[in-house]
Amino acid sequence: MSSKGYNLKVDEKKMKRMISNRESARRSRMKKEQHMKDLNDQIFYFTKKRDEMVWKLEGIAKENVVMEMENMVLRSQKEELEKRLEYANHVCGWYEGDGHVSSSMGIVQEPWLRPWEQKQPSNSIMPVTSSSAGFSIF
Repeated sequence: MSSKGYNLKVDEKKMKRMISNRESARRSRMKKEQHMKDLNDQIFYFTKKRDEMVWKLEGIAKENVVMEMENMVLRSQKEELEKRLEYANHVCGWYEGDGHVSSSMGIVQEPWLRPWEQKQPSNSIMPVTSSSAGFSIF
């Protein structure tokens, strides 16, 4: 009987160990299943976040293109206004001065373009008469 009692104790230990192993395997499977679920949730979350970022980035890129175009237009308008201001200063200087503009502005005065707008010096008109010797100026 002692061998029978010993076998029962060994069998009982084996059964306990087997049950413990099965329970441990079940817990391990459940833990692995939960981990996989967590990973899938993270995949879903980060995929959604990535899509939101891509959408925002595309919107920002479109806004950037619009801003670049507006910037080009504004720079062009600025250049045009600077040219107009320079011309207006030139015209004001010409009317207020002697009809000549300094060469520092880089604009060549062409008085023959608008002769009606030019100031005439008082001694510029001299009578011309003809004589037997030719023309003479008085």
